[in-house]
Amino acid sequence: MIYKIKIICIFLLIHFSSSATVKTPLILNDIVWPPFFFNNDEQSFKGIAKEILDKCIDPQKYRQKFIKLPIKRTHFYMQSGEIDISVYSYKKNREASVIYSKQPMFSSEYGFVVREGSNIEINKLSDLSPYVIGHLAGLSHTPEILQIIEQKRLSQQVYDGYHIDDMFKQLLAHKPRFDVMINSKETFYWRAKALGITSKISVLDYQIKRKKYFLTVSKASKNIKDKEKFLNNFDTCIIDLKKQGEYQRILKKYGA
Repeated sequence: MIYKIKIICIFLLIHFSSSATVKTPLILNDIVWPPFFFNNDEQSFKGIAKEILDKCIDPQKYRQKFIKLPIKRTHFYMQSGEIDISVYSYKKNREASVIYSKQPMFSSEYGFVVREGSNIEINKLSDLSPYVIGHLAGLSHTPEILQIIEQKRLSQQVYDGYHIDDMFKQLLAHKPRFDVMINSKETFYWRAKALGITSKISVLDYQIKRKKYFLTVSKASKNIKDKEKFLNNFDTCIIDLKKQGEYQRILKKYGA
């Protein structure tokens, strides 16, 4: 009898121990957006966003799983719930498919980069008129920039690219495919330094906009049951990181 009781106790112990270690997977897109995101191929840095996610998503409950997808497909999968969470700037139309955190994760300054020595100056958006624009597919723009891009497409003054490194190559080619590229200034500085081309490019002073980026949960996510609670916990964590100085340490690490 005692033997049977021991066997049952061991079975229950194993059962509950294994159950306790089961973590819910959270699917995210593994994008290349330095210094905010580095994909899993780059082991030396995670990126600002990934470090914050590691700090503020309960590792005892969830297991983050990153998959590589184009930006446009990320939007589609966030709508369908095939991706659970993503980092987005605020757009009213996105509220139909995602729920935003209240605390921003970080902010980014959007602007222009040109070849060093090109003598291109942008002091207002109308100054873009004579130039071919390099456009990274899927990148979110302001309504004013989107309108300019749409107008320029009619006169074939837009070059679409799919990776910032390739676009830098096109900008610096003997016969450049475009004159001005739009993206996060932080990304320009970081990637140019990594590629060893800092002296060959010039990030212009003109600021298109400074955008705040938030954690969002797909309304169709099956892995996050209580979405409001999940985001409230995340917001509380961001506030605590700032109080403790850990948030500032992460930004400083990446020069942001």
